[in-house]
Amino acid sequence: MDNQQIARIDRYTCKFENPVMEEKYINHLWVNRSKVINFLLIIFPIIFLFDSYDLYSRTGFSFNIFGPVIFALITLSFRFAGDELKSKYHGVFVGTVFASYHSFQMYVMLIVMKDANVTALTPGDLVLLPFLGVAVFTLFPFNLIPSIGFFSFFALTIAPVMFSLPGVTTSHIVFIILTLVLLVYNKWSREKGSRSDFAKTVSIDDTKNLMQKTLKRYFGDVLSDKILSDEGALSGENKWVTLSFTDLSAYSTIIEHMSPKVAVEFLNEYFTSMHDVIEEHGGHILNYIGDCIMVVFGAPEEMDNHENQAIKCAINMREKLVEMNTKWDESELSRYWSNHGIEKITARTGIHTGSIIAGNIGSERMLQYSAIGDVVNVASRLEQANKEFGTDIAFSKEIYTALTKELNSAAKSEGSINLKGRDGETQVYSI
Repeated sequence: MDNQQIARIDRYTCKFENPVMEEKYINHLWVNRSKVINFLLIIFPIIFLFDSYDLYSRTGFSFNIFGPVIFALITLSFRFAGDELKSKYHGVFVGTVFASYHSFQMYVMLIVMKDANVTALTPGDLVLLPFLGVAVFTLFPFNLIPSIGFFSFFALTIAPVMFSLPGVTTSHIVFIILTLVLLVYNKWSREKGSRSDFAKTVSIDDTKNLMQKTLKRYFGDVLSDKILSDEGALSGENKWVTLSFTDLSAYSTIIEHMSPKVAVEFLNEYFTSMHDVIEEHGGHILNYIGDCIMVVFGAPEEMDNHENQAIKCAINMREKLVEMNTKWDESELSRYWSNHGIEKITARTGIHTGSIIAGNIGSERMLQYSAIGDVVNVASRLEQANKEFGTDIAFSKEIYTALTKELNSAAKSEGSINLKGRDGETQVYSI
């Protein structure tokens, strides 16, 4: 269902045709108006009590003076009801109470006051009218047909009282009816506009949420939050971090005989599982390069012991890959590589730590959060060094020096290699 269908408003009832959207609107309305409504549900009982006193002062003691008191108690009981009940039924409650109280006032004006020989109509007799307008404009979640019925009832019942006043003509009655018609139309127009504005707000919020979800899918939670908080700036900064590169062994042979669809599904499944492990250890994926995953620990947000977290992450990724191999054997996806002499899929990881420049890098029209520096090159070359040493996790002496006792005791020296661009040999360790 598209947004236009969801936001469609019935021209007669002035409600959203979509019930879920209507419920959202009513809840939104209650959040914005609950304080005003709760305040008025205190004011109305006070008015009812004043009306009771006015009736007593003009007609003397009778059971009729308890009528407004009963309405006051009913209104107060609803005032202190639960928010869920009030949010759903405050419009129905207020409409019912005011229609009933209006009927009671008509009874008082036409019968009680006549029996008590009270013929003069005072302003107190019409005290309901301004508050009726407040109730309609403030409280009612609008429904055109019931409102027409309510105002028709009001006009028909007020007419006999108006005709009982000296000097009142038909034109006065017509004027009141026209006023009520304008009130209904104005309310209809306002409520329709209010719902239309609400639908636009929901659409904007949905679009914003979709953009944020999309942003997080492409950049991850941490970087997305950083981009939003910094308004997209993320200027370059020097950071001491740990970088890792993880590459699938024999990747070309594995996907060579796969269809593009199968290859993409395979890679996405692999990347998703690895992403979960990386996220658990606080790593941030900088880039996917073919089958390679480039991860930084300690950027864009700083991290303690990022060297140890990177090693633990690499170990858990290796364990996860063992689980995935079992799953691929069960689903027989492994036929794509087992039929070509590859028993199981393995991965190689290279890890190094040091200072990098991290930030948005690229052209003015297209930027990418990335890292540059010697650490990147060394980590990438250590990943390749696994081939030479027959290992699957290779890391530098800088990483080895920072390891905790448990990890340090499990690590071992594999020897040294010459890395292009670096003076002297680089000591290589594995775990």
